[in-house]
Amino acid sequence: MTTASDTTFDALWDYNDPAASEARFLTVRQTLGAAEDHARLMELDTQIARAQGLQGRFADALAMLEMIEGALRPDETRAAVRHQLEFGRVLRSSGSPEAARPFFERAQALAEASAEDRFAVDARHMVALVEPDPGRRISLMLDDLEFAAASSDPVAREWRGTLWNNIGMAFHEMGDLDDALDAFETAAGLWEEDDPKRVLVAHWMVAWTLRLQGRHAEALAAQEVLERAHQTAGTPGGYVQEELGELHLALASGPGAEDHRRLARGHFARAHELLLKELAGDPDRLARMKRIADGEEDD
Repeated sequence: MTTASDTTFDALWDYNDPAASEARFLTVRQTLGAAEDHARLMELDTQIARAQGLQGRFADALAMLEMIEGALRPDETRAAVRHQLEFGRVLRSSGSPEAARPFFERAQALAEASAEDRFAVDARHMVALVEPDPGRRISLMLDDLEFAAASSDPVAREWRGTLWNNIGMAFHEMGDLDDALDAFETAAGLWEEDDPKRVLVAHWMVAWTLRLQGRHAEALAAQEVLERAHQTAGTPGGYVQEELGELHLALASGPGAEDHRRLARGHFARAHELLLKELAGDPDRLARMKRIADGEEDD
């Protein structure tokens, strides 16, 4: 099994800003000689394609991936793995999950055969994500967890938090909030250890599930902690504001109803402002935030 990797491209990623990530990749690309660094050039190009796909530029991404396919050499295994992965991701993101599946399966097989554990786990989790049945998806991800836990590659082991988070989402889809909460709490503990940057997301998932269980006081306390954490970190926290709005709206049927309605309006107004660009593809959700922020009753 693989241990340390000389791949440095992943450190250039900001998945919240794929355009800036693409710009960084293109800058690095200019420093790579096509002859002496061909394998790394191919690998880098797969990440440029991924950044394009995340921007919704699917035609550009597919054109890049087709160019890579024609240029790959037989011994460029890691680049070949990443090529299959990113081809699948672009197909899935553009609305063709079934067409994406064979690419993820080939990436998994190639990565496992070449002991590239970190990419094998990535491919495995993508195979699970395109599985339409949530029960089957959970089974696949539990197998992926065993694979990740057994790896000597620390990057492969760091996938455990993501896998538990995805398991939680599958339980949500099945309507099993108790098991979803357990999965999200497990993910939070693993991210505390492996990926502290994602801890706020993990705790948001826990608090979101508490609200859906009707445990409003616990959820409110948790989201207020997250609000302060975002203020300290200087990060927007738009989804926290949205959840705080939902919680105060839910509490407006009890004592202090007018105060809760006033607080809900304020939180939804901030959420609308912070999420206006991010949720541009979900106008109904934005419209509801604006309607409540303006004092109209939620329907």
